Amino acid sequence: MGCVLVVVRAVAAARSGQLLAPTPAAFTRGTRWLQVLQTLVAYRLIDPGSEWRLHRHWFDASAMADLLNADFALAEKNTLYRCLDKLVEHKDELFKFLVQRWGELFGAKFDVCCTT
Repeated sequence: MGCVLVVVRAVAAARSGQLLAPTPAAFTRGTRWLQVLQTLVAYRLIDPGSEWRLHRHWFDASAMADLLNADFALAEKNTLYRCLDKLVEHKDELFKFLVQRWGELFGAKFDVCCTT
């Protein structure tokens, strides 16, 4: 549960640090997209695998549902894929934010180009 809690808090901090705020309109209708995103990020960092594996095994075996006060609907396979589709629309913005944060946190100086 420790690793999962760290990721949940990190995503919350990223949101308060303007990475996800204001939340794009595509992420605000109906589904709890921020929680789906937190789940995807936690999974990728802690125990990377396919979205299908997250859906079939990892979500139930992790503490994500308890930490996010959510149910299994959060990890429905189509929801996971739709979240990734929505995230792609913000790829450049996300990439720029990450480059800036790495520079601030670690003094990293690098020139990176992003191809789409």
